[in-house]
Amino acid sequence: MGKDLKGKELGKGITQRKSDGKYLASFAVSDGRRVSRTFGALKDAKQWQADVKYEDARQMSVVSDTMTVNAWYNSWSKQKEKLVRPNTMRNYRDRYERNIKPVFGRMRINDVKPIHCQEVLNRMAVEGYAGSTIEQTRITMQTMFWSAFENHIIRFTPVTKAGVKLPKAYKKDIDFLTVEEEKRLIEFSKDLCYYSQFRLILETGMRTGEVIGLAWDCVDFDRKEIRIEQTLEYRYSVGEWRFGPPKTKHGYRTIKMTDTVFDLLKGIRDGKSNVKEWTPEEFRNLVFINRTGFPTKNSTYDTALGKRCEKAGIKKISMHDLRHTFATRFVEASNNYKYLSVMLGHSSIKVTIDLYVHQTDESQVRETDKYSDYMKSVGIA
Repeated sequence: MGKDLKGKELGKGITQRKSDGKYLASFAVSDGRRVSRTFGALKDAKQWQADVKYEDARQMSVVSDTMTVNAWYNSWSKQKEKLVRPNTMRNYRDRYERNIKPVFGRMRINDVKPIHCQEVLNRMAVEGYAGSTIEQTRITMQTMFWSAFENHIIRFTPVTKAGVKLPKAYKKDIDFLTVEEEKRLIEFSKDLCYYSQFRLILETGMRTGEVIGLAWDCVDFDRKEIRIEQTLEYRYSVGEWRFGPPKTKHGYRTIKMTDTVFDLLKGIRDGKSNVKEWTPEEFRNLVFINRTGFPTKNSTYDTALGKRCEKAGIKKISMHDLRHTFATRFVEASNNYKYLSVMLGHSSIKVTIDLYVHQTDESQVRETDKYSDYMKSVGIA
């Protein structure tokens, strides 16, 4: 039996510390582990002990008393990276390190409540993060805490639909280039070694990883087609390149070449190859090899694009924004959303319209004029 500082019996498994006067409650669960927790009030210590006894008797989860969120993330991520695509793991890592960890990384994992998770998302909204990035952060928390629940680390996951919601004003417009901005970028990039890659995305909407992983075996000049069958990414965490499948099953697709794309790729094929004697075998058939004999990393592309935007006197955008620009130009020329969805590798037209179709001033004026002309034709104007 434990005793308090005055010698009074507190009950089995509860003691009072001399150092700070707090109460330490502990309990040996049926699997042999001993769990414990410290409380400022005796009633809280007894309530916690009673809850643990109740749960253990019914073979329910018993929480970890000392594990922090950081400790669980480190353990979880090491296992998770063996099961998911490199891009997915990179997203988890970025969202945890940049957004989740600063808010409650040092807290005990069983102390995290929905309000803490909501704070993460609210902060991101205030800081102007894109809606897709905020949603990815929510998915990261949801996946991480659900795994902790399944592994008996926590009793309940704090990320619930009712308790953690996307902020109302969370969505930020995704950048894309206007027609004039696109023209300036193209003009000021013609002398750049990455010009062909920029133009390829602007003409096809391919993802950067798909461009990096594009192999000559997937380029059919006779049919004027490009087959998307793999991606390639440099993983900084392990210092190596990794091939992978397209982002989703719909990412496997065939894209028709525009005349511009045909000429660009034919020029690369017929020009001087950058393949060196030290270029690894798995890279020798890639379309885009830089002067070092290796592929170019994603971050290098983004850096180069940002500098060219600055040189062209236009707003700074990312490589992914080139994909958005392609979708916007396509919609300005055609309303065949189904074909656009296929080109982008989306699972549905709704995804394409919601995330990638942007109404420019020019398109709004054109559609308004169409409506005005129609109203006149039916005698209403």
